[in-house]
Amino acid sequence: MEKIINCIDSYLKDLENDIMGIVNDQTISLTEKNRLMEPIADQKKVLVYTKEALIKIKNTKYEAKCGMSQFNPNS
Repeated sequence: MEKIINCIDSYLKDLENDIMGIVNDQTISLTEKNRLMEPIADQKKVLVYTKEALIKIKNTKYEAKCGMSQFNPNS
């Protein structure tokens, strides 16, 4: 699981670099910058949420018992 989290962290850094490249490019209008950054921001949201969920799974202590009837995917 740590390998996946590290991959997510690496990709998040790549997205930050992409955002900074767009922000620092003075030849791009603000409207165009917003358009270019929107999909990057959406990707970042998904990756941050995924990382948080993986860390929650990693930190969960699982016990060997039948708990399927108690499964709550929203917790």
